[in-house]
Amino acid sequence: MSIFKKLLSYVLGLSVGLLAVAPPIGYSIPVVVNSYLWLYGFIVAALLGLYLLFTKLPTALKILNVYLFIGCFLSQAPYASFNAYILCVCALYVFLWLMEADYKPIIDMICAAFFLQCIMIVMQQFGVDKLMNFDRPEPVFVGTVMQYMRFSSLLAIMTPFLVIKNKKFIFLILLLAIISHSSSFSLSAIVGITTYAFLVLKRWRVWMLVAGGIALGFFCWWDWTSIMVAFTCGRIPVWGDIIKTVCFDTLPCVVPVSKNFVHCAVDWKAIFLGRGLDTFLPLFPIYKHDLNPFPQAHNDFLQIWWEIGLVGAGLMGVYFVSLVRRLKRPLLLAGLACMSVNMFFAFPTRLTQTMLMMICYIALCERIARADEDLNV
Repeated sequence: MSIFKKLLSYVLGLSVGLLAVAPPIGYSIPVVVNSYLWLYGFIVAALLGLYLLFTKLPTALKILNVYLFIGCFLSQAPYASFNAYILCVCALYVFLWLMEADYKPIIDMICAAFFLQCIMIVMQQFGVDKLMNFDRPEPVFVGTVMQYMRFSSLLAIMTPFLVIKNKKFIFLILLLAIISHSSSFSLSAIVGITTYAFLVLKRWRVWMLVAGGIALGFFCWWDWTSIMVAFTCGRIPVWGDIIKTVCFDTLPCVVPVSKNFVHCAVDWKAIFLGRGLDTFLPLFPIYKHDLNPFPQAHNDFLQIWWEIGLVGAGLMGVYFVSLVRRLKRPLLLAGLACMSVNMFFAFPTRLTQTMLMMICYIALCERIARADEDLNV
């Protein structure tokens, strides 16, 4: 491996580690549509985005990239979508670099960030945190991240890397699942373990499913309060509102969507093309007629559909189905299952701490899938 690739690996590893321990970062992008500098910057990003058509990027992602670029012009909040597309192009180039990188410094940095988070949460559990929660009447931070759900989402995305490093990490992960008291993290860990056992212990697959079902039943009993909140005033009602606001043109309605939407016209454009990349945060409150809704969908799959439609979500689905079919490593497939479950109940693709880490994992899976294919040719 060249010195440049080695250096790049350490830079990427350091970037992942720094983001993994970052407290919530507040920032905003000013509206500068009349700036020639911003305009030229976006055109350069679009040029680099189209250049990806001539790289080793998977075909489905190439098509998705072009679709996202065109979708910016059809977005209901074009400026937000143009800015988001710049980040998408950057992410795709990082994906390509990661397929050539040395993963040892990256995984080691993630493990170091995990140990830092473990020490922080132990200090917080014993009430001696004089750093993140200093002089606060009630703890605000969990680890270095604000709020239990975000912290547990970080742990869920870290989990596949930790288990790749050493399978014994799973015991510490399960302990943290109990300490963090997060239903989404616990469910992610259960599904990941069950998937791995199902793929490896082929003669015992029925029993593995039974064991997974028992673990799921225990999980429901252990965190029944969270489950009831999810069904009454938490995620489930919000998911219903998201589906309504993407399937119907609710703007003419004058009452909250949850009370009256059947008289609104079906919005076929939104269903298939979405309302625009990165438009959920500014537009969902308008379509829901609620100035204080959940700021995120708490379901990445629904939020992706809301923003880029069935066409964009379908292209992403085509790629991931292809990846799963080509990937023959049970441990990596279990990691994908763990991340997918967390995406269903949280929003790791919208967190500063986890997004780059997820790109790292997908790139690793793609790299190993291609290497295995080459060996079998």
